[in-house]
Amino acid sequence: MIRSLVTVVPLVLVSLALAGCPAVYPELGTRTRPIPAGQHLDPAPPSDMRWLRFVSARVPERTRDGRSWGPGGKPSAYAKLLVNGTELLKTPSEGGTFEPSWPNGPRGNFKIGPSDKLRIELWDSAALNDKPIGVGDVGTPTEQHDLDKQIRVLFDGGGEVVLAFEPAHAVSGLGVWFELRTESCFITRLLQGSPSERAGLLSGDEVLKIGPREVKSMTPGEVQSAFNAVPVDGINLTVKHAAGAVTEMNIKEGPIYPTFSQFGRVD
Repeated sequence: MIRSLVTVVPLVLVSLALAGCPAVYPELGTRTRPIPAGQHLDPAPPSDMRWLRFVSARVPERTRDGRSWGPGGKPSAYAKLLVNGTELLKTPSEGGTFEPSWPNGPRGNFKIGPSDKLRIELWDSAALNDKPIGVGDVGTPTEQHDLDKQIRVLFDGGGEVVLAFEPAHAVSGLGVWFELRTESCFITRLLQGSPSERAGLLSGDEVLKIGPREVKSMTPGEVQSAFNAVPVDGINLTVKHAAGAVTEMNIKEGPIYPTFSQFGRVD
């Protein structure tokens, strides 16, 4: 399934008819696609990035002091991951079960360095006090975590949490956003580590030509189609950098490992 980097937006330029009002130009994003399992990835996943998702938990049938879990006798549990004391990942609450799995919870690529200290906490959102169900100080990531592709924390008072800890997941694409102005096209943003960034494309660059065609001679739809129908041998761009230098480059779609903060969920 092809995914766009932005919500669907009009393909035409928006011009305000009222005098004195500036024109509004929508930002468009190039497509991204899933990469088939087993496909060789070049470049490989970054060593300081992991794909994370809370997979499951097991909650004790009673609280630490022997009480039942609120209304219905079951908690409304959520989990969170802290890195160096700062919250990095948190699930929504899931009630009515002692074994939450948070199927709609966040999942994606996060920066995790070899010296980062990890802490996993499990909480009951319906609790009257602020004590967690369980806390586990994982410490720094280990080789065993990498081999297992998960981190399992067993709590002293009973229960556990399992966190997927996998190499960063990739999507394929150019990894670029652009803005179509009157007879011109400007690069607005790039995904970190994307083929476009690796090729030297910069935010603020003006795209002068796509292949042999000058952008000013193309319709907005033709420009967007060119960015979203990239041939196997890549797309040729002539761009003018903000400093004035004009550069020609060829960009091919390839693996991108976007961070959750920049791209959101990656499966």
